[in-house]
Amino acid sequence: MIGFLISVIFFGQLSDWIGRLPTIAISYVVSCISLLLSLLSTSYLMFVILRFFQAFGRTGLTTIGFVLLMEIVGPHHRTEAGIAIQLGWTVGFITLALVGYLFRHWFWFQVAMSVPLLPLMFAYKFIPESPRWLLIQGKVKQLEKILIEGAKLNGQELKYAIKDLKMLTEQKPGQDRSTVFDLFRSPKMRCRVLNMIYLWIVNAFMYYGLSYNTNDLAGNPYLNFFLAGALEIPAYASVFFGIKKWGRRPTLTFFMLVGGCACAAIIAVPESISWLSTAFAMIGKFCISGSFGILYLYTSELFPTVVRNVAIGTCSMWARVGSILAPFVKELGKATHPSVPNVIYAVLAVSSGLLALLLPETKGQKMPDSLLEGEHFGEHEP
Repeated sequence: MIGFLISVIFFGQLSDWIGRLPTIAISYVVSCISLLLSLLSTSYLMFVILRFFQAFGRTGLTTIGFVLLMEIVGPHHRTEAGIAIQLGWTVGFITLALVGYLFRHWFWFQVAMSVPLLPLMFAYKFIPESPRWLLIQGKVKQLEKILIEGAKLNGQELKYAIKDLKMLTEQKPGQDRSTVFDLFRSPKMRCRVLNMIYLWIVNAFMYYGLSYNTNDLAGNPYLNFFLAGALEIPAYASVFFGIKKWGRRPTLTFFMLVGGCACAAIIAVPESISWLSTAFAMIGKFCISGSFGILYLYTSELFPTVVRNVAIGTCSMWARVGSILAPFVKELGKATHPSVPNVIYAVLAVSSGLLALLLPETKGQKMPDSLLEGEHFGEHEP
């Protein structure tokens, strides 16, 4: 998790400076090298260090890859793409239970977990750079080439001439290298990023806490882990329906409140009815998985292009704090009272769900590009 924490802010800032695609390439190289070397580990210390670099590289791939997708896909399909990409995580979660069951030795387990990463090298030539990032940076020729290829692929014709693109670029402020500090310079954006940071911390804390606790639930631990992952498929389906019909903010609030209430309900369940505790825990996992899926899409739409990656990177970095603390919640319950973890989950989920109501809705809105647009985003919300 330390590798995750450092990676998201480092690669988030780097991608806003040098571009999405080069940053993804660097992340991939770091992942592959550390991955292959970890199979040759001769000591536990060597293995841990290489695992750090694996997390460092892979986080750059996933986070920057998500932002790149959001900046390539048009507004009409952004919701579908933003939720569909989360299914990749779900498939990995589900198959992890099977891989763990079949491969008990650490070496073969690592091999099985590593091989799927290698074919990604062939995708690099088919993925374009972010058109929004190119526009903000004034790289008009590269932008025009991508737009022409995209229009041709979709059977359309490019409507803008090169001079129009230049004029459009000249009207865009904030072409300098924005940093994480720009997120905190203006009052509205500062409040939003702090709100989002809290939401990410709570979601990561609960997601990993509830996932780690599947071994303590009644029944086979591998089956429980599998079911916890499989629950994410209907969770994302529900999220997709919710954000299309009601929007990001009300759906996020609903999932957080229901998830918190499910965790609180576990406290009142007698120990003799273990299946009911398991059911409430799965409901909590269902809701937190859904809300976590919304956060990626919501954050990418809320912050402007010039700091979009660093905004997601900053939120994800703080989320790692929640992930790191999550395993200790169970120990806190043992040291104090078994109900303490669920009380914490309930309080955090309900408070973050209510705070989400302070954020502007992004459904059907044009994503902001400059810092000025980001500051005034949502002012004319109906």
